[in-house]
Amino acid sequence: MASKQWGFPVLKRLLSFTIFLLFLLGAASLRAYEFSIQEIMDNPTVACERPFGFDVPLVIWERLLENPYIMGKLWEIYLFSPYYRVVKTAGGMHISDPSGIEGDIRQVGKSDGHVTFYGTGTFDHWAVPSFFTASGVVIFEYKEASEGFCGNVNIFMRGDNLISRFVMKLFAGSISSRIGNRMGSTLKNVEKMMADIANNPKGLREKLPDDLLNYFDKTFPLTLKDSTDR
Repeated sequence: MASKQWGFPVLKRLLSFTIFLLFLLGAASLRAYEFSIQEIMDNPTVACERPFGFDVPLVIWERLLENPYIMGKLWEIYLFSPYYRVVKTAGGMHISDPSGIEGDIRQVGKSDGHVTFYGTGTFDHWAVPSFFTASGVVIFEYKEASEGFCGNVNIFMRGDNLISRFVMKLFAGSISSRIGNRMGSTLKNVEKMMADIANNPKGLREKLPDDLLNYFDKTFPLTLKDSTDR
């Protein structure tokens, strides 16, 4: 009975959520996490790679990556699914999922066309033992294209203990496929955000509460000329 309670469908759901946690990140120092990051990349339990491309200005993508809090809050405004809740922390972000997944995430490296993120996930769910935890690294590489920009994302995940790694290895192929599909779905939603920021900032601003509106205007001052005062 216990094995059915935290079986494969539940594990796929919980593990794939970690990808979105890693995608919404805050700023931090690489030095504090350097060893864990290298270990995850050298010995991942699960790895995945996916190309992407968007017909929007590169500057919008870069500002979202630099200010992931606004990305998380816009996700809530758009009512995208799953409905994540985002809280800003001193070192990055804390994100929770209705199913009981909790994650802490942060940016750990940045250069031209290259951003690295680190995150950890734990579970507060009746169907999953508390010792089932995972960490991950996501690396985005991107460049301008003839229209918009294109790039590639590499995802590395590693169970934080032997049992977590054993279960993830057992279903590595399916988990990797699930993660790739989730990343693709997440990027489509982010594309919708970016398109509205680029083409309809006034309409988007009208949906935002005052506290988020101020943060939005600081993040995307390029949209101010197209918006009206509230």
